Amino acid sequence: MKSYAEIALQEYNTLSVHPGGVNGNPFWNVNSSQFTFVPAFSFPSLPNELAPEFLFTATDENGVIHTFKAKKTSAPLTPIWAEIPTGLVNLKVEALNSEGEPTYLLGARTFFKCDYFPGRENLPGKARSYKEAAELAFKYVFEQPMIQHWLEHGKPDPEFPHNVYPSKTFSSIICAMITYSKLSSENAKQALDIAKIVADYMLSITYKEPSTLCGLPPTYCFDNLNTEKVNQIAPAAEGYKDTIMTIYPASAGLAYLELFEATSDKKYFDAAKTIANYYKDTVLPNGSWYLQISKTSGLPVKFNYCAHFGILSFLNAFSKTTNETIWKNLVENYFQYLKKTCLDKYNFEGQFEDSPVTENYYNLTNISASNMVKYIVDNKSDDAQLIDAATELMRFIEDQFVVWGEFAPWIKKANPEVCSPAGLEQYFCYWPIDASTSNIMTAFLKMYSLTKNRLYYEKAAALGDMLTRMQDPKSGVIPTFWTSKKNIEELENFWINCHIFSANSLFELAKISKEVEG
Repeated sequence: MKSYAEIALQEYNTLSVHPGGVNGNPFWNVNSSQFTFVPAFSFPSLPNELAPEFLFTATDENGVIHTFKAKKTSAPLTPIWAEIPTGLVNLKVEALNSEGEPTYLLGARTFFKCDYFPGRENLPGKARSYKEAAELAFKYVFEQPMIQHWLEHGKPDPEFPHNVYPSKTFSSIICAMITYSKLSSENAKQALDIAKIVADYMLSITYKEPSTLCGLPPTYCFDNLNTEKVNQIAPAAEGYKDTIMTIYPASAGLAYLELFEATSDKKYFDAAKTIANYYKDTVLPNGSWYLQISKTSGLPVKFNYCAHFGILSFLNAFSKTTNETIWKNLVENYFQYLKKTCLDKYNFEGQFEDSPVTENYYNLTNISASNMVKYIVDNKSDDAQLIDAATELMRFIEDQFVVWGEFAPWIKKANPEVCSPAGLEQYFCYWPIDASTSNIMTAFLKMYSLTKNRLYYEKAAALGDMLTRMQDPKSGVIPTFWTSKKNIEELENFWINCHIFSANSLFELAKISKEVEG
């Protein structure tokens, strides 16, 4: 019987990820710098009478040359992929004349070939059970001074810079404290009190009439914060403070719905409904929304559209709460937009509050891709075509955003202490991040729960094992950036929302691993 590493290696050497030029597929990998599965590229071509064949020459980092011939310049590198070791690859494509002689150089590409999945048996084991790791992580959140600050002062800790992103940070804290209230009978009341205090504060800074954004919490807010520290740790916020990113009110809406369920206090449901109504009233004919809005005029700052599953998750949850057709239609129309824009074109644009909006394929991310997989499994599992698409999409995610072993030299040069296996966040932040590792891990778990293909579980558990190893065994904290000793041991640039997401993800892995019921 083959090991999981052997099964994985066979896939990597024979399968390509959504190759461009096939059935109208675009070449999504124009800005990609690394590959695990067999790549294919967009190189210029020549008429058949000038070049009946093309020569592909790949030089690996040991100086060994690998060649093959093909009828198209977009041919996948399948004939030589298995021969090429992990490392830097310099590829060139030349036209051959009728005598088989090279005539024109048509293009060149340098990239890194990644390690394949080595199998969990060849990686260090988990440091503790997934259940223990999750519980320890939630306990860390509750005990954090910046969390207890809410209980004592009723407002954000001015020294925690990422409080400048209220919709993102506060919403994650609300949900974490609701979860912790169910885990700790001793601290249940205090945890729920914190959730309500944070929610009430977010309501207090929500835009009021006559603003066109009335009822939405801000994406950026400097109130009660140490501005100097914010600008040092989160410098992007200052540049965007007069705008709102329309993907983030959905995070608050989900938190309000969860708090309404926990407390039965209708003001939280009403707050969620106000946010839902904003999405309903401002949806564009394409089914999406403008991504970046001026908080002064309410008009778009740029004409990128939302391609983020947070909105879909919120509207789907709100639809199930109300069971009204109008919300179901809004959900389905937005999903169709995401399918057409992201899945069909493989344009999984990175949309983050601290990154500039970009052109197509310039800043791809695992976030929306992983969430697309999860949404399809949870909501479209009867659609065989979509399940096939999710299967291929999972390969794209692993190909571009998972490092099982060695990192590309440009990553290693910038961060010699970088840790793997791990998930990378986006091209603009091509670093191992705990939340990206968790996001990809849970996408693997969804595919395993649907297909029962054990290889998905093994990959998910390998990432989960790494999360437990990265977690501080005493405090329970999971560092955000796995790139340096400072990031890991001193928690430089720590994002608590990422830590919270990882804690939730470890619980999901614990359930699938039968460590807990559910």
